[in-house]
Amino acid sequence: MDGDRWTTVGRGDSYAKTGLARRSPGVGVSDHGAGQIDTQALRRYRLGRVQAELKARDIPAILLCDPVNQRYATGVRNMQPWALHSTFRASLVPAEGKAIAFEYAGSQHLAESLETIAEVRQATPLFGAGAESVGQPADPRIDRWAKEMAALVREIAGDRPRLAIDRHLDHFSARALEAEGIELLAGQKLMSRAQAIKSAEEVACISVSVAVAETAMHRLREALEPGMTEIDLWAILEQTNVAYGGEYMDTRLLSSGGRTNPWYQEATDRIVRPGELVAFDTDMVGPFGYDADISRTYFCPPGRPSDAQRRLYGLAFDKLHHNLELVRPGASFREMSEAAYLLPEEFQAQAMAMVWHGVGLYGQWPTILGRGFFDDEAEDGIVEPGMVLCCEAYVGAKGGLEGVKLEQQLLVTETGYELLTLFPFEEALLGRAL
Repeated sequence: MDGDRWTTVGRGDSYAKTGLARRSPGVGVSDHGAGQIDTQALRRYRLGRVQAELKARDIPAILLCDPVNQRYATGVRNMQPWALHSTFRASLVPAEGKAIAFEYAGSQHLAESLETIAEVRQATPLFGAGAESVGQPADPRIDRWAKEMAALVREIAGDRPRLAIDRHLDHFSARALEAEGIELLAGQKLMSRAQAIKSAEEVACISVSVAVAETAMHRLREALEPGMTEIDLWAILEQTNVAYGGEYMDTRLLSSGGRTNPWYQEATDRIVRPGELVAFDTDMVGPFGYDADISRTYFCPPGRPSDAQRRLYGLAFDKLHHNLELVRPGASFREMSEAAYLLPEEFQAQAMAMVWHGVGLYGQWPTILGRGFFDDEAEDGIVEPGMVLCCEAYVGAKGGLEGVKLEQQLLVTETGYELLTLFPFEEALLGRAL
């Protein structure tokens, strides 16, 4: 892999020919500094992707309020989880040139040294802004913010002041911009498309996050014994991520025994008992802010898995690998859905609608649905080289005792895919040698 060019590999069974997962760099670098990864190339590529999408739609600029979108476009990292539920930070990204960053008072220095940023301003705090009852005047902070932003948009856009916005701009602020004569356009889809195709540097960052996640998965597996709680186990994932420079966890999806069915249950103080299954999804935002999204299901010793547990695991394993082999450049989402693995009828009621999804700084576009879920409202598209996808499988009967969750992360190449995940599956649960 050289620069932004992709090395050609074969189908999934030959992914080891290029070994991207085994060539991951160290964790002692950051996406806003110098090191083994060309972080300036990383930021240039990402800003360029956003600006190409703006130009293709004839949009002069986009206002980003989602901190993940801001980080993608500019490289600014500033209290990411906190910023997800606050209304301070923003970035105004023009179709040409550098961005203007609006940062929390006292933290402006975090953006000042980045080559993607032309200017850093103190952000207007909009906590609790907006009228609380009918007839109240507009909040002066919103008016002040809107006038400042509208003036910048006019400088960029001229006689046609149009602005794309992402999903995190609140309703009252959007209305205030419109009152200033700014035409607003939806910008989240634009950002999703920009982030879909990864550069070589992005894949390297993802590989580091995956390596940290797999380290945590190994530690969890080695520590698993009766008497531990689900929280005890989840803490291993959290601690390992932090110890290796990771940032945060998007979820706490870990369950045991009867709580593995249905899926989407977060860790509690439930005590794990011998002979039970423990299933988890890492959802780990690692050292560079990139998501390692891997799922495995373990068996808590002592003893041997039951026939029922092995059947669940075997079906999930077969479903996962069948659907992995449908990933190829040029495939449409619809044709992948129509060819997806169909579970036996007893498991269909709880089958996951989402079989494949994009992943980057978070779980993202595209979402590709499994067989029986693709309808007229489902978004079709084409798989492209450079996409990083996750392939998921969950098997659990409605009303059944337990369930199994498995998931792999992969890079789409010119001829197929390459797994970025190296962690093995459970031979005892498969009942056969891998």
